[in-house]
Amino acid sequence: MKIALALDVENDKEAYKILDEIEEKVIVKVGYLLFIKYGKELVKSIKDRGFELFLDLKLHDIPNTVYNGVKASIEIGADYLTIHTLGGREMIKKAVEAKGNSNLKLLGVTILTSHSQEYVNYVKSQYSLEDLALNLAREGILNGLDGIVCSSHEVKYLKSNIDKPFLAVVPGIRLVAEKTDDQTRIATPKQAVINGADILVIGRPILQSQDKNQTIKKIKEMIDEART
Repeated sequence: MKIALALDVENDKEAYKILDEIEEKVIVKVGYLLFIKYGKELVKSIKDRGFELFLDLKLHDIPNTVYNGVKASIEIGADYLTIHTLGGREMIKKAVEAKGNSNLKLLGVTILTSHSQEYVNYVKSQYSLEDLALNLAREGILNGLDGIVCSSHEVKYLKSNIDKPFLAVVPGIRLVAEKTDDQTRIATPKQAVINGADILVIGRPILQSQDKNQTIKKIKEMIDEART
């Protein structure tokens, strides 16, 4: 079980301040804002500090373009990289081909945790949100992805219905089960672990805490409690 810190801050100075404060060598997840603004320099600094790097770029494009994106991510030292399973079977296969024998873990995004059943209605899917996530996850895993990004609410269902081991990466983690922001399908660390999560993606509860190390310690205690 690992913790991935969603480093969703405005600038590199703030990012470095947080990374220098944190003692636990968690996974560090970098999204569009920091990556587009600071790119390779930020990535190198994260790696130099001994953290694993999670590039949350959600690649979704024609197969060859995604192939090139995966190759470039490996070159700059990414340990984890997200692609959208909605990109289709050929795109997924091309991403896996680009990964080759590297240590990169390719993660397929299914349904964003900000979405609800209304999104499924919007795309005119015949499936429920849960079954749409399952179909996308199954395609991703059976075509070579290492893991799936999904809400805690789908983890148990996906693991019960996909006959191949995979990493379940779960965002939308809150220390209390109360919706206070744009995440719709949230869960506490304990709930997510019980449901079968392997990596918990946590941003605001750590970033907004006065003592980030104490908060991480508390999260680890909640994880340990769920596993006993």
